[in-house]
Amino acid sequence: MKSPLQIRTDLGSAMQMALVEKFQTESPSVEVLPSRNLSFGDLACSSAMPLAGKLKRSPRDIAAVMADSISSQFPQVEKVTVDGPGFLNITLSGEYLAEFTAAVATGGIGQFIPAPGKGKTALVEFVSSNPTGPLTVGHCRQAVLGDAVSRLLEATGWTVQREYYFNDAGRQMERLAESLAARYMNFLGVSMEIPEGGYRGGYIKTWAEDLRRNQGDSLKWPDQKDMFREYAANRAFVLISEDLKLLGITFDRYFAESELIPDAVEEVINLLREKELVYRDHDDSRKIWLKLSGMGRPEDRVIMREDGTYTYRMPDIAYHLNKFRRGYDLMVDIFGSDHIDTSKDVETVLGELLGKDEVSGRLRTILHQFVTLIRGGEKVKMSTRAGNFVTLRDLVDEVGSADVVRYIFLTRRAEAHMDFDLEAAGAENDENPVFYVQYAFARIAGILRKISDPESLLISDPAGLVTLLSGDRERDLMRLLETMPLRVSAAAAALEPHRIPDLLAEVARAFHGFYQHHRVVDPDDDKTTAARLTLCMAVRGTLSGLLKILGVRAPEKM
Repeated sequence: MKSPLQIRTDLGSAMQMALVEKFQTESPSVEVLPSRNLSFGDLACSSAMPLAGKLKRSPRDIAAVMADSISSQFPQVEKVTVDGPGFLNITLSGEYLAEFTAAVATGGIGQFIPAPGKGKTALVEFVSSNPTGPLTVGHCRQAVLGDAVSRLLEATGWTVQREYYFNDAGRQMERLAESLAARYMNFLGVSMEIPEGGYRGGYIKTWAEDLRRNQGDSLKWPDQKDMFREYAANRAFVLISEDLKLLGITFDRYFAESELIPDAVEEVINLLREKELVYRDHDDSRKIWLKLSGMGRPEDRVIMREDGTYTYRMPDIAYHLNKFRRGYDLMVDIFGSDHIDTSKDVETVLGELLGKDEVSGRLRTILHQFVTLIRGGEKVKMSTRAGNFVTLRDLVDEVGSADVVRYIFLTRRAEAHMDFDLEAAGAENDENPVFYVQYAFARIAGILRKISDPESLLISDPAGLVTLLSGDRERDLMRLLETMPLRVSAAAAALEPHRIPDLLAEVARAFHGFYQHHRVVDPDDDKTTAARLTLCMAVRGTLSGLLKILGVRAPEKM
């Protein structure tokens, strides 16, 4: 059968051709969209009104030509009307909706989701936290967001690589090494202070104890600085990987900043020097400035310090140049909102090196806001520097489910600040959005368990199915399911996975309403039972496909 996308494309093409033939004009723009008022129809087209001036006809006359072109040649269309000043309203046929429902019941919703990314590759970089300790709640939001963006792209045909870029060569790693050394030396009875901006979490003490157990009491600071740094980075890396696995998140590649230093970074500096985009304070200065003000950015930035070390913008530029050279069709960066200046600076420099159109066409950046934890109506106070913060692992343990954590983090758009209510997240009632959706799936699973072989009862004949599913709630549910593939596609194009929980809530709400008003299994009416089971299985296939995009389970029992 034709997909929802193909039907809308064919309708638009037929109306375009009719206008070209009738008015001898160049192919006009015609767009078929979901109706804003379902009482008028399932689809709508308002293209007649902007075309009135060009074609020198009234919008209603233009709409009438368009309506005539599709009213008889599309079996998927039941009715076409011209309303108001020239709106075209299209009602889909019951047989088409029934055919679509039957197909989803047997093959799931994924088969109808458009795949514009087929044959293309995408790189999604997310989390990218320095390997300095356990992941926090803020990292948790980014991890869930990045994985959901990746899954959304995969659902629309892209081949996706997930990448974690970690800064293992900067000053933060020096502070981590010194913080570990301080705790180690304290255990030996030697007075050593944690450096300013260092790490005071309890995990540092644990690492110091383990290091002493493995290496004895012979280590010295700063003589064994490399030992402390390498040990701390490895422990942090293992800790981060294990935390991410709690959410079911794995990466295809972990890209280390140290891979870029010095060769890749020096190459970029030379490229910038050739374009006269860098300068020094004076001839004998080692400090190098990036001339961002000359590229339209607010201020110049230091990219190499007097001591020869690089600020974080410099390796970031080299890293992104490396990404472009790897040939991905799309690259997605996901950062916290505190990276807004850095990300814009990096994009600006890349535009100078590669061309602005090249960068804007292949690189997209998502900046997410931060998270506030709420317990008992009160904000949970956290301080990362003091070592007083809630980790990703703490959050999953307290809520009791990675599914709930993933789902709730995705209910808000990335750009919106989020209040995560711990008590609401743990509730098992309709106020919990995850429970509400999963319960719809489990309810269907419970119905199907009462049937020995439900697949054998599925009705594939559209004419028979639409006759048996003639109620308003049944048609509304089928119509809603038919919109899902294109709405998923739109979410992917916008890189907005927060739209998927909205779709799930709509489907779950419509199903719960249908279930409350209709008896699914009727011992006295086998045909109606089979029809409603077919509809239930279509809902199941839709819920399952959408939950998979979020990385959330579809439970058989609750």
